[in-house]
Amino acid sequence: MPIMIAVIGAGRVGSSAAFSILEARISDIVLIDVFEDLAKGEALDMMQAAPAVEFDGKIRGTSDFGAMNGSELVIVTAGEARKPGMSRIDLIGRNAKVVRSVVREVVKHAPDCKLMIVTNPVDVMTYVALKESGFERNRVFGMGNILDTLRFRSYIAQELGVSREDVRALVIGEHGDSMVPLVGFASVSGIPIADLMSKEQVEKVVGLTRSSGSEVIKLKGSTVYAPGAVVRIMADAVLRDRKRVMSVSTMLQGEYGFSGLSIGVPCILG
Repeated sequence: MPIMIAVIGAGRVGSSAAFSILEARISDIVLIDVFEDLAKGEALDMMQAAPAVEFDGKIRGTSDFGAMNGSELVIVTAGEARKPGMSRIDLIGRNAKVVRSVVREVVKHAPDCKLMIVTNPVDVMTYVALKESGFERNRVFGMGNILDTLRFRSYIAQELGVSREDVRALVIGEHGDSMVPLVGFASVSGIPIADLMSKEQVEKVVGLTRSSGSEVIKLKGSTVYAPGAVVRIMADAVLRDRKRVMSVSTMLQGEYGFSGLSIGVPCILG
């Protein structure tokens, strides 16, 4: 039986994520949204692009949650997006209701799946999804700080004029204003950035990393491509057993001295 990923939420992030997965030829895809025409339209648009990226799998859109039956990975992007001036925390009440409702459908139709949460505030929504599903904690994880880490790497590379590929860095903690870019662990081809950048440059890069999501939202209304790319990276790691070490949102049970808290920490995906 072919591997299948279900993406719940056919809005900007969900559709971007689905197309990124299609481009990487990871699996068949079902795109689910309460607005069926939106899901069908996005899936049809992607299907027509499939030959250009040599994707021979299936992609379809529907409002039927039963279509996720048999999915190995379910990705939840449904919920309200941030608007200019809003913090991710402002979305808790409304999006918690959405995530609980969606997770109940996941438990019903794909009880053996792995569950990835993208809906913001992602750390809180990961906690909500874990509690609502009753799944083992290693089956429920959120996007966490992977996007923040990509931003951190990008700004370091930009400041130093080097390739992003040669930058190694990590961000942990909340996916929000209190995120923690680990400056002491950031390097360029093994050289610590503290040896390459002034204190002022480091502070500039950290500030840009923390504010960049809000800046994109102010300029264009929402982040789209970067979250979609992160979902592809995570889906690839999980379904192809890559054993990638990434800062994802997960429930802590004594690690780092905390319990009962979902937060971004380094984990092995795969």
